[in-house]
Amino acid sequence: MDLFDCGAILYESQEGEEALRIECAVTSEGALEVMQESDGPLTSWCFEESPHRIEVVVEPMEAERLLEYYHLDELRQLPAVLRLEYTGFDSFQRLRALFKRLAILYDVFEAEIVR
Repeated sequence: MDLFDCGAILYESQEGEEALRIECAVTSEGALEVMQESDGPLTSWCFEESPHRIEVVVEPMEAERLLEYYHLDELRQLPAVLRLEYTGFDSFQRLRALFKRLAILYDVFEAEIVR
């Protein structure tokens, strides 16, 4: 399985000096990863680093619940389905809201802001 088969870009924008990219992929272990990365002066001002990356990981057992919810047969189908429903600059927040609504556990990885 390569990234093309198991990943999708949900949103990508380059406005002025600021860039935002949101993507999701299924790992070889069967986890779903959703990543949001911003880069530019506004990101640097807000997070004191640029680029700034936030990752959400849904472990394989929890990802299986998403298959049931969407009536899918294989995990590699999940990013394409998510791309159909969750595109746009707010797709990262809307996906997390879906996980919460379905009581799907996930981990968030983000560098701490040190001030």
